Amino acid sequence: MRKLLPLLIVVILILSVGVFFSGTTELNTKQPIEFSHKKHRDIELPCSVCHQYFEEHASAGIPGGEICMTCHTVALTQNPEEEKIREYAKQGVEIKWVRLYRVPNHVYFSHRRHVVLGKLECTTCHGGIGESIKPPLGPEVELTMDMCIACHQKMGADTDCYACHR
Repeated sequence: MRKLLPLLIVVILILSVGVFFSGTTELNTKQPIEFSHKKHRDIELPCSVCHQYFEEHASAGIPGGEICMTCHTVALTQNPEEEKIREYAKQGVEIKWVRLYRVPNHVYFSHRRHVVLGKLECTTCHGGIGESIKPPLGPEVELTMDMCIACHQKMGADTDCYACHR
């Protein structure tokens, strides 16, 4: 048993790291369409048009193809990436966007609580993603507990562990 103890400790540490980081961002993964947030921001399209659930849900939502097709049923540009949207729609296939932001499973985050009630701008947590001309390979801002605690302290929000950790 004594000989197995170091091995057991290593296995527990490896599993703990895996559990801690489960639910974090899928980094370095290419998006199915080279979407330009900047082009959409330049025409003053608010984040809420595509990320429709931020007012009511924990997740702001990843846009489905039907949202894209609201504007892109016909070509608006010569960009071949735009044609991909119509191809997905024609085939009846959902666009498999890669989620960039994710909090660990043991953390509860509500967009509604932060954006609607707390009146935070999207850029507070998402940085300059609205200015990106092609999809980043990871989040613009790495969300950390220290970042959240600092913001909560600055805003006078609850810093009790149970406010966010479930």
